Amino acid sequence: MSIRGGFDKVVFLVDRKELDSRTSDNFKAYAEYESVAVDDTAHTYQLRRLLTSSTSNIVVTTTFKLNNLVKDLEEGKDDSLADKKMVFIIDEAHRTTMGDMMVTIKDYFRKNGLFYGFTGTPLFDENKVSGMINEKSEVINTTEKLFGPLLHQYTIDEAIADKNVLGFHVDYINTGEFESYEALREQIVEYKLEEQPDTPKRKIEREVYELSDLDVEKVAKENKILFYQDETHVPRVVEEILNNWMEQSQGKVFNAILTVAFKHRVIAYYEEFQKQLAEREDASINVAMTFSFGTDADPDPTDPALIQKMFQDYAAFTGIEYTYGDKRRGEDAYYDDIVERATRGGSGRNPKNIDLVIVADQLLTGYDSKFINTLYVDRTLALQGLIQAYSRTNRIYGKEKEFGSIVNFQYPRITEETVNEALILYGSGGESSQAIVKPYPEAVKAFVENSQEVMEILRDPTTWQELEKDEEAKEAFEKAFKQANSQLNKIQQYYEFSWVDEAFGVTEHEWMQYVGAYRNLTRDDKDDPEEDIPILPLGEAKLAGSQRIDAHYIIQLMGEQATETEGAQTVDAETLRLIYQNIEEVSNMGDYEQAELLRRFVNEELEPGNVPSTINFDEAYDNWRKKQLREEIYQVSSDWGVDSVIFEKAVEAYSVADSDEIPYIDEITNSADYESIENPKTNNLLEHNMALSNKLPEIVSKLKKKYK
Repeated sequence: MSIRGGFDKVVFLVDRKELDSRTSDNFKAYAEYESVAVDDTAHTYQLRRLLTSSTSNIVVTTTFKLNNLVKDLEEGKDDSLADKKMVFIIDEAHRTTMGDMMVTIKDYFRKNGLFYGFTGTPLFDENKVSGMINEKSEVINTTEKLFGPLLHQYTIDEAIADKNVLGFHVDYINTGEFESYEALREQIVEYKLEEQPDTPKRKIEREVYELSDLDVEKVAKENKILFYQDETHVPRVVEEILNNWMEQSQGKVFNAILTVAFKHRVIAYYEEFQKQLAEREDASINVAMTFSFGTDADPDPTDPALIQKMFQDYAAFTGIEYTYGDKRRGEDAYYDDIVERATRGGSGRNPKNIDLVIVADQLLTGYDSKFINTLYVDRTLALQGLIQAYSRTNRIYGKEKEFGSIVNFQYPRITEETVNEALILYGSGGESSQAIVKPYPEAVKAFVENSQEVMEILRDPTTWQELEKDEEAKEAFEKAFKQANSQLNKIQQYYEFSWVDEAFGVTEHEWMQYVGAYRNLTRDDKDDPEEDIPILPLGEAKLAGSQRIDAHYIIQLMGEQATETEGAQTVDAETLRLIYQNIEEVSNMGDYEQAELLRRFVNEELEPGNVPSTINFDEAYDNWRKKQLREEIYQVSSDWGVDSVIFEKAVEAYSVADSDEIPYIDEITNSADYESIENPKTNNLLEHNMALSNKLPEIVSKLKKKYK
């Protein structure tokens, strides 16, 4: 448009400061044949220079700055820009409907200006915004009245269907302000009896008990029977969030936003988080807050000491220091850093990252980060504000994030109604909407159906080796397991996830055995079978309290129970039985190769009394395992006629994560001695080296996994 449409300029208007750099970077990436000028200065003369220059056909600036320039031009009776042919593309156009800046801009460029508004949440009559009055005394209170008829729409349901964004799972948490809806009904009856002493109690009870839960909430709220006191409510919400943090953030990989109404509540929440984190040993997360810092003329300015304390807390985990009132390293720089740092994920990815950002209105629109998987809400949101805020969580990431999680802490049924109203306005709404994922019970039901198919193919997961003899059954099992496990992956991301044996139709330990069967059956696959394992760790086989049963535990058990006999270490029959039982459990959990090595060690070293009393079992097993690896390396080297020293170096340096890259591959093939091979697999050295190059990734990968 900027080079073919006959226009002087294409101007992109963004509403927020932090979007300037992001938007300009995106435009620069796409504007292959065109220069993009980003006006990020504080002076309108710079913007004027860009709009009159002949070098920059695309200009990115803010609505606020363009409005100031237009005012300067109008005051100076300067029409030099008014006659230019300009196309204005307005980002987050729903926001411009609620102020008078766009009316001023449109009026100045009315002769040749074309205005296109882009927004995910246009304002309709249903939004009931006050709008503004234009020069014709018309009320401009919808996006269509400001920009004209709709040209194209792409609803959230369509975006989800196209896999461009994720859907939402919305939770409504009662933090204890009311015991139950039945209890609320009783309170309402008591209230009405006091208000209407002449009305028979039975009539009032009949009227109240006929109310839906939604109407009960509305009546209770209207009559101040149900309300939220920050003194008790805020600590409960903070405790709820911290109690579930590790699961919800998947080990602090993802981060979250908590939005509350008003600046003083942002501060109250921040201080409560700091208080509870200081008191608890089982929770540690990096919390930041941001709000409008205001100006000197602010009627309710924030205490500078509080801001400086906030900066100190932030520096404690980021290492970056800010100073209140400093033009370069003050409030604006702090906010810019939060905006950028919050896109990096949680502190599990980097201890300097932010886990939770507490906001009032900032970051709730036009802010994108694939690592934000949860929005906590302790306020009222509705229509465009609700959809915009919820959409901070729905950016595509991977299997670890199947949907955005929304956790509401006020008025469960009333909030649910406002969610449905917003979806009806901005999506298909109703039962057909894809914006809200299946309720948790339905998701669990789907897993039960999938898992039953798995169990029909393999009744006993510990007999997985039978499937290795039946390729068709093996493929059927792997396909069914992947489908069931994919559904389990989704279930694990629900806020209310908790394994309940009766509801799931299988115990957690039994399902882990099916996971183990899948791992064992796919242990030689080139693709990493771990990709199909649950994203969150399920219950692990345990013994002696919280000790996980693995190779280390079994070796430790040998050492603790061993007795010295004639210079050798041995164990009694009961301990030997327990050792073999635990080895079998390691195999059932998917570590067949490790289990086989342990069995051999026990059979070849422990039972015959070959472990001397002068060495501990950790060292004995490690030495034995290394010896077995060297023997296998020597055998493979001999079979292929290559230098065993070079091949051993390659195995040591090999990484399963980069499975196609074989270290020292040239040295290995160059060392090949075709004449030394007793049973050559090819006709000549050239064919041999080609076959060796093709086979090495499989050989080295198996050795590395077996002796990990």
